[in-house]
Amino acid sequence: MMAIYHLAMGIFLLLFFATHDASAIEAYANVTLHSPIMSARVFLPYLQNESEDSQFYVGSRFEHGSMIGDVVFGHKTVYGREMWRTPHDASWPESGLGLASEFGCGDNGPTCAGKGDITNGVLGYETAKNGEPFLKIGVGALIKGSCPDCLTDETDDYKFNSPYKFYRQPKWSTLPSPSPNEVSFIHEESLGDLGYRIQKTIRLEGNIMTVRTILSNSGKKQFSTPWYSHHFFTGDNDPVGPGYGLDLGLSEYGVKASTPLFDQPGIGFWAEDLNAYANVTMARDGSISMKISKEIPEGVKLKAEFLDEKTITLTDGSFTLHAPNGLSVEERIPELQSQSRNPFIYAYNVYAERGTLSPEPMLLLYLQPAETTVWTQHLKFTSPVDARLGAASPYLSMFLPSYWQNTSFVYWRSALAVALCSAAFAGFYSMFIGTRRVDAYSPIPDAAVDSLNV
Repeated sequence: MMAIYHLAMGIFLLLFFATHDASAIEAYANVTLHSPIMSARVFLPYLQNESEDSQFYVGSRFEHGSMIGDVVFGHKTVYGREMWRTPHDASWPESGLGLASEFGCGDNGPTCAGKGDITNGVLGYETAKNGEPFLKIGVGALIKGSCPDCLTDETDDYKFNSPYKFYRQPKWSTLPSPSPNEVSFIHEESLGDLGYRIQKTIRLEGNIMTVRTILSNSGKKQFSTPWYSHHFFTGDNDPVGPGYGLDLGLSEYGVKASTPLFDQPGIGFWAEDLNAYANVTMARDGSISMKISKEIPEGVKLKAEFLDEKTITLTDGSFTLHAPNGLSVEERIPELQSQSRNPFIYAYNVYAERGTLSPEPMLLLYLQPAETTVWTQHLKFTSPVDARLGAASPYLSMFLPSYWQNTSFVYWRSALAVALCSAAFAGFYSMFIGTRRVDAYSPIPDAAVDSLNV
């Protein structure tokens, strides 16, 4: 009877996991990084099989090597795709994912506010004529005047969120990695005396993800530009509402009672009042926290700018995001404390919609010709269950049914299916072959020892 039971269970589980593997097919070229307790998907910044449809993002805004998301920790997910700009359009500038980053300040115009010549992530835009190329750092060579908004605007400004046509196909390549839980890309582009080179390395180890970016000025002219990671953050595809929170790694001092903690320059134009959807508080030590108090409806956009010349603000560019599913993500950039010149904090904004709660600390990068700078996003993923069960809690969550339903673990499910198939075969063998009656065989008498010629 036990053999029959093992056989039946083996066949049932084999069919169950096999039928669920179909959902794991990913249409876009990607690499999934694994640690023993979590996984993250990195979408490749180059084409496969000569088909543009195989690349997740081919837009003209975000750095192509920064499409990192679909993070699974135990049975919980963050930085997913289902809540942001669906259905997905790979060529639309906003159609980023997770840690999608941009060189620039996220606004129109070829330059950004501040002292000196701070470019909006573009090189050679102001000297180019319509129809001529310019460079967007992290994207490639684009054609000036080719975006839809360019045709209806007489200002000749750079439109950061309108799709530009490419002057030539950007080139990315994968570098050798020392381990399977790491992937590295390199990309470079030049135009006359202007040029840049980017190397990006994504690594997953335990509950820590690091994203290291190396930017080099390969041209003959200096440039400076802001950079930020957008952080398209949701948890388990829950719309942004109660249960979401954000602790900002900044403190304001000398703030008067009548002085707001943040500015909202978009109110009355394209944004609504953040105070209608979130409670923003400042502790006695000046630290700032935000809790979403009301679900953000479709179409509502919110933006707050926290660094103000009227306030004394200390910040290390860090933050901690909280999702309703209990998962928290803490990010810090160690180089902001260890490097004296590059990079600097340029701005600290928060953007929110129904499909994202996005802290956006911006760095300011200065590069002379042949100069290189580096910064690292250090992300730590935790949940309340860790405190109750200790370090073993993510491992124990592997036994939850929802964990195995996640598409990131198709290979583990396939391995389990093979094991179950082997168990089913063993049960079949023991029931129909291994337990045959002894009298089913013809006896072969032993020869007498003394009759043998030894």
